[in-house]
Amino acid sequence: MWANVRDRPRLRDVLIAVAFFVLGIVLYVADLPLIGSDVHDIVDLPQWTALVTLTAACVIQSWRSARPGTAFALCLVVVGVDMVVAQSLSVWLVLSDVVYAVALYAQRRVVHAMYVTVAAASVLVVAAVLALDGGWRLVLLVALWLLAIVAAPIGYGRAIAEHRLAAESERARSRAVAELAARERIDAIGAERRRFARDLHDIVAGHLSGIALQSAAALRAGPDSSVTADVLASVRANSVAALGEMRTMIEVLGGATSEERDADTHRTASMRRIDRLLTTARTAGSPVTVTPAEISDLPRAVDVCTYRILAEALTNATNHAPAQPVLIGVDVNDSAVVLTVRNPLGSARRESPSRQHTPHGLVNMAIRAESVGGHCTAAADGDEWLVTAVLPMARVAGVAQPGPKR
Repeated sequence: MWANVRDRPRLRDVLIAVAFFVLGIVLYVADLPLIGSDVHDIVDLPQWTALVTLTAACVIQSWRSARPGTAFALCLVVVGVDMVVAQSLSVWLVLSDVVYAVALYAQRRVVHAMYVTVAAASVLVVAAVLALDGGWRLVLLVALWLLAIVAAPIGYGRAIAEHRLAAESERARSRAVAELAARERIDAIGAERRRFARDLHDIVAGHLSGIALQSAAALRAGPDSSVTADVLASVRANSVAALGEMRTMIEVLGGATSEERDADTHRTASMRRIDRLLTTARTAGSPVTVTPAEISDLPRAVDVCTYRILAEALTNATNHAPAQPVLIGVDVNDSAVVLTVRNPLGSARRESPSRQHTPHGLVNMAIRAESVGGHCTAAADGDEWLVTAVLPMARVAGVAQPGPKR
C-alpha cells in the first residue's frame, strides 16, 4: 500500500501534512505548543492561535513536492507570523520538512535561492537575539536550533537527491550498455549468418558444381567409355565429401564445441587434401597442374583459408573455361603463402573481362583472405584469368582457422 502511495506524490504530500498536523495537535493537547517556557507572545493573543498557524503551515506543506519553492516561501511567511503571535514548535517542525522537500525535489536554482534565504534569515535571527538579549548562551541555543531544524534537513535532502541522481545516471548507463549489447548481438547474428552463407556457398556449391561438371563429362563420354567409371567414382567421392561437410555444419548448428569444429574443418579442408579438388577438376575435363606437387604443413588458419580459396578458384575455372588447362602455384615462405590460379578466359569473360558470373564466390575469397590478414584478387591478365591470394604467416600464428562460430 505504501508503495502505491509513493507512486502518487500528491497523496503522499497530503498524508505527510496530515501527520504533521496530528503531531501539532498532540503537542497542543500535551501543553507543549511553545518553543520555550520563558518565551512570551509579542502580541497578547489566545493560545489557540497556534492552531491557526499550524493549520496554515500544514496546508502549505501539502504542496511540498509539487511546488517546493512556493511552499518554502509561504511557509517562511507563516513562521514569521507565528513568531509574532504564538512561537509554536509545530510550525517549525513543518518548516523543517518543507526545506527538506525543497532540497530533495526542487530544481537547482530554487535550492540555491533557498540557501541564500536561509543564510540571510539565520543572520537576521542571530542579530535580533544579540540586540534583544546579548547573551551568548541564547545565541548558541538559537544556532543549534537552526542547525537541527533547518540545516540538517537540507543536508539530508541534498544527500538523497544526489543519490537519486547517481542512481538515475547508473540506470541510464545500464540502459545504454544493454542497448549496445543488443546491437552487438544483432551484429554478431548478422555476421554469423554471413559466415554460414559463405561456408554453404564454398562447401555445398563447390561440391555440387563439381558433380554437375563431372556428370556432364560422363554424358559426353557415353556409357561405354572407360572414362565414365572414373567420373562416376569422382561423383560419388564428391557426394560423400559434401555430405561430410554438411554433417560438420549441422553439428556446429547443433552445438558442437570449438575443438570439435576445428578438428572437423581441418580434416575436411586442408591443402594436404588437395587431391580431391584436383580429381574433381580433372574428371570434369580440365587439365590441372600444381607447383609444387607436395605442399608442406601450414598453420591451421592459413591451411583452411588457402584450401577454400583454391576450391572456389577451381570451381570458377571449370565453370567458365571448361576443358581448359589450369595452372596452380603455391609459394610457401616464412612470411606468407602466395597462391596463384591461372586459366584461359572463357567466352563470357573474354567478351566482358570484368563480369563476375559468381560474385558471391569472388567476394567470399576476398573475405576469407582478409580474415587472416591477407588479400585476394581475381581479374583478367591478358588472355588469362588470374586469381592471386597472399596470406601472411605472422598474422595467424596461434590463431584457429576461420569457420562457423557458435
